[in-house]
Amino acid sequence: MGTSLKTKVALGLGIMYIAWGTTYIGIAFTIETMPPLMSMSFRFVAAGAALFVFIALRNGVAALKLNRKQFSSAMFLGVLMLGTGLGTMALAEEVVPIGVASLIVAAMPIWTALFRTIDKDRPRLLSLVGIAAGLIGIAIIMLPGQTQARPGAVGASVTFWMFVILFGNLCWSLGSFIAPRMETPSNPLVLSTYEMAGAAVALFIAGLINQEQITDFADASARSWGGWLYLVTVGSLIGYTVYTWLLENAPITLVSTYAYVNPIVAVALAIVIFNEDVTPNILIGSVIVIASVAIVVAMESVKKQNPLQVQ
Repeated sequence: MGTSLKTKVALGLGIMYIAWGTTYIGIAFTIETMPPLMSMSFRFVAAGAALFVFIALRNGVAALKLNRKQFSSAMFLGVLMLGTGLGTMALAEEVVPIGVASLIVAAMPIWTALFRTIDKDRPRLLSLVGIAAGLIGIAIIMLPGQTQARPGAVGASVTFWMFVILFGNLCWSLGSFIAPRMETPSNPLVLSTYEMAGAAVALFIAGLINQEQITDFADASARSWGGWLYLVTVGSLIGYTVYTWLLENAPITLVSTYAYVNPIVAVALAIVIFNEDVTPNILIGSVIVIASVAIVVAMESVKKQNPLQVQ
């Protein structure tokens, strides 16, 4: 890797860490005065439309044409991963502290590795250690009665909403696990466009069921609109574009570091911006989870780079 490319990769990593580590703050700002599910739906409408136009101008409209299997797979993955994963997050962040939410989501590589293990994909010993330790870390973070709800969430059960985030995280991990087994578009940007479309439809319907209304946006604050625009531009468009570029120009072990750097960024910002407390269980659990994710990501990356290696 040349010096110029190293500089670009370092810059790309920094942008990715900031873009995705700050999305939790963007969601928190957005849902302050906007309906949570519909705001996420319109986020994907805007981001998906921008990607559609970008691909059409760059590669032609023909690049966006899919067969029936590709279309249904992409839409299904969008509902499962983006719709369920971020929909549950938007609802739960009204109650669960931002730092805690980001730490629960940080365990995603652990769940994906666990799905592979259940599917008889023999993991390395260190991967098993990382999975076991990660589960312990999550359990410590989610100990009932140890985490206070966010201001304004009177009477809400923090434990219940932490499990809601966990459910969404499991759905995203399941999607990551089954995606390679499905027929999807080869261009990741095309796949993302249709995933966003699927998520937008599902979240809009879920918003209607949740008794949200489009007119609710009329009373949204400038801070909520700023948070929403940040999610569309930085969280979705810039973050994902940089991520796909890094996958093509940097080692997977380096790109995968976002999994344990992002929650550090989110926790730090939650402390500074929202004055969130870091209780002993959160501190201990976060150290265990982040270390476990680092182990699992490193082992999984080695496995991908050496697919024929007998374990």
